[in-house]
Amino acid sequence: MAGEYVFSNPHPDGKLVSDCVKRAICLASGMDYKETCRLLNRIKREIGEKDFNTKKCCDEYVKGFGWKKLSFPAEKGKSRMNGQRFAEQHPTGVYILNMAKHWSCCKDGVIYDTWDCREKCVYTAFEVR
Repeated sequence: MAGEYVFSNPHPDGKLVSDCVKRAICLASGMDYKETCRLLNRIKREIGEKDFNTKKCCDEYVKGFGWKKLSFPAEKGKSRMNGQRFAEQHPTGVYILNMAKHWSCCKDGVIYDTWDCREKCVYTAFEVR
């Protein structure tokens, strides 16, 4: 049902670590966790970033796949888009959500993550399919 949250952790050892970018990419793309790590680290080195989860590194990563970017700018007098509303408004498709200090995955109107982040603001989303 659209707007729901489901626990999902693609970490190969089931560890709960600060890897939201990797988790979101794995869950949305179906790519192997370790392959995702290798690609993110390669991009990090190529663009001279210290960490793989910087905005610049993440933007480079998704740009390489050509995923459609959806933006949700703040509008005066209106509440910002959040994960719950995004999921309800997008009942079909697979998206990576760039939220307030977090990345998550939305598949067919359901948020998949290691914690319930539906109340976080969504700044941009990438339509994977």
